[in-house]
Amino acid sequence: MTLWFRQYWWLLPLTLLVALLSWGLGNWQLLQQLAHYQQQSLVQSQQIQQSEQAKAEALRQRDFVATELAVEKNTNQLLQQDIKEQQQKLFDLKKELAVYQKIVAPVPESGTLVIDSFRLQPGSAVGRYQFSVLLIEQNKQKKQTRAQLEIKLKGKRKKKSVEVDLLKLAGYTNKTKRLVIKNFRTVEGEFVLPAGFVPEKLQIRLNSNSGQGGSTIALTKELVWDGQSEILD
Repeated sequence: MTLWFRQYWWLLPLTLLVALLSWGLGNWQLLQQLAHYQQQSLVQSQQIQQSEQAKAEALRQRDFVATELAVEKNTNQLLQQDIKEQQQKLFDLKKELAVYQKIVAPVPESGTLVIDSFRLQPGSAVGRYQFSVLLIEQNKQKKQTRAQLEIKLKGKRKKKSVEVDLLKLAGYTNKTKRLVIKNFRTVEGEFVLPAGFVPEKLQIRLNSNSGQGGSTIALTKELVWDGQSEILD
């Protein structure tokens, strides 16, 4: 062993040098990898920050647009409501004018009693409907006219044709269907459709003693059901 050491002693410093170089190279590679990972981490952090800023800007833009749309929608709703109110006022004025025109200057061939107008609209709750029918007596010589009103709903239930008494649904009795009309009379109420009934038509029928010489006549009007109508003759 001593002889071998004397012959190859120079291998020891060489081995130490190789080990030292290997250790140094390994550390250098590790440092390079750490630097690379740190660089990647920094780039990713910047990308995340940019993404968060872009997201925040997008949210801000969304909120801004949503606010503008809400303001515009509210303005449009107010305008639509105002237009609807003005249209309703115009409709009411026209109806009122028509009523007085028919009373003051009746059309001879139209008879003395007329079913003038009918209005149907959504009621006070979902599934409820309100109606209003205007009857006019054009004969100014008559103190009063007696008449009986019927409003029927024609439709289907389980694919079968069915007829429903609308006035009965609204709480009218046979007695309250009998009317006394002087100049004009409005009949109105609210009702709920029977379960499973699909309405298709409305039939308004008025029997009265307004014929010539007090004879009985029958007036009839049929309207297509659409859940919301305003008919003015």
